Amino acid sequence: MADEETELEEEAEIGEEQSPEKEQVTSSRTLVDIPVIPFEPPTPGSGQDIGAKQGKLRSAILERVTQSELSKFKEALKGRLVTITLGFFLWKGSTKTTNTRAVKDLDNLMKIIFDVLGKGQQGLGLLEEDSYICEVYAKKELVEDSSEEGLRIIIEEFEDEEMLRTLKEFFAKKNKTLA
Repeated sequence: MADEETELEEEAEIGEEQSPEKEQVTSSRTLVDIPVIPFEPPTPGSGQDIGAKQGKLRSAILERVTQSELSKFKEALKGRLVTITLGFFLWKGSTKTTNTRAVKDLDNLMKIIFDVLGKGQQGLGLLEEDSYICEVYAKKELVEDSSEEGLRIIIEEFEDEEMLRTLKEFFAKKNKTLA
């Protein structure tokens, strides 16, 4: 009987941990957690206006994150390998509208985010290099209302000393060559 009660308590705890109402990820590895809602997640599309789409995402993030938080994120991520978890919440539209948001490809949704997290022209400079991303989890789900549409970016520390050493050596040599 006691085993059954313990098992039920553990199942209840697991259910609580996965509750969609949970606002913050409770992991000691979490370095960055940025919800960008409401916002229509952009994709590169036909390749035109990618800079404008990156700029729009960058601005949306900066509206939700203070400069102080951004500085803390940069410091926390400096020289670290990362795992990135991305949630895309796409408005499914209504019967009165033609809406292609739900058919956006996951890889295209991720591309612009990675560019904005990096050091490029529209980048926030949070990531040293794209190659510091060692693990990615991404999902897209439909939401009922356009006010729920958006994305969530969670960046956690990824631990792999050999990979980190290899990347640092590579970029040190590359930077010496460019200097």
